[in-house]
Amino acid sequence: MLEVDKKDAHLLERAIAQWETDSLISPEQAQNLRGTWHIRTTDWQAITLYIFIAAISCALMAFGALVLDEKWIEVLRLKYALNDGIISLGFAVLTVFLCIHGYRRQQRYPVYSLNRELFWLLPILSIGVSVVYLGKSFHYLNGNYGVFWLLATMCYGVLGVMLSSRLLWSATLICLIPAFVKLTYFLSNGQAYFWGMNLPCRMVLLAIIMMGIHTIFYKNKHYKRIEDITWTGAWLLLLLSGWMISIFGNTAGWEEWQQVRQVHLLWWVIGFTILCVGSLLFGIKKHDPMIRDMAVLFLLLDMYTRYFEYLWDRTHKGLFFAILAASFWWIGKLLERRLKKG
Repeated sequence: MLEVDKKDAHLLERAIAQWETDSLISPEQAQNLRGTWHIRTTDWQAITLYIFIAAISCALMAFGALVLDEKWIEVLRLKYALNDGIISLGFAVLTVFLCIHGYRRQQRYPVYSLNRELFWLLPILSIGVSVVYLGKSFHYLNGNYGVFWLLATMCYGVLGVMLSSRLLWSATLICLIPAFVKLTYFLSNGQAYFWGMNLPCRMVLLAIIMMGIHTIFYKNKHYKRIEDITWTGAWLLLLLSGWMISIFGNTAGWEEWQQVRQVHLLWWVIGFTILCVGSLLFGIKKHDPMIRDMAVLFLLLDMYTRYFEYLWDRTHKGLFFAILAASFWWIGKLLERRLKKG
């Protein structure tokens, strides 16, 4: 007898019911088919996922205890007279060894598994330590931390594309944000504006750069497994930055923003609303549910933000929360309908 989980059993039940409705099988055959499987009592897939999550948590805590406090590295430094450059080189060699070992495992077992993917957490941590100590050896180029963030980003990116690792590519995009921020602050001598843009406006530029990266590597066969991460991250960063701009505009800081009247930021609000509507239409046209759904969520966020900015003192709170409840009910109904179709 076939052993299936609840999700697969539900799918089989729907398929048999549809075949019976379409008269492809008789009621007796349908009943016989329903007796060919049973639902497993233990969901080993979920348990495995939780075990791997626990392993990741323990690995990160071990990394923090052993590396971030630097105590054991300092002990080795004093005992063997190691400098920062040697420590950086040692972790770089360890990274090469881990990547070669991981690549061989990947060739031996080509089927994707969570166990294989989580192995790349070790090179991610070793690269981070190597870059930190490399920066120390050069005194971070007099405070230019962005160069070393960018170096880590490039290492993660090259390995992520070559090894088709979603974890390594996620680390690439996560590192790209502080690298971009630190470099722009360094190039602007720590000023609030870079090329006339404050931080949220620069994030829009970074989102466009990420979309450009996606376009460049789109046809690369190694990039196919990780392309959705870049695409989703770029759109999320674009819309999130646009939302921040609709609140703060292109102001330099908190004090300047407090002195600006809300009506002077209206053009930024209109621009963000146009961005959301345009993203929604683009997602519908390209049949991209991710862009479409994200645009709808940010359009609703735009509406609620404008309410707090312009109508909070003029509207009854009960009416507002009634509108909020109705909108969330509508979103839930829409998602439920989509799940049923799926």
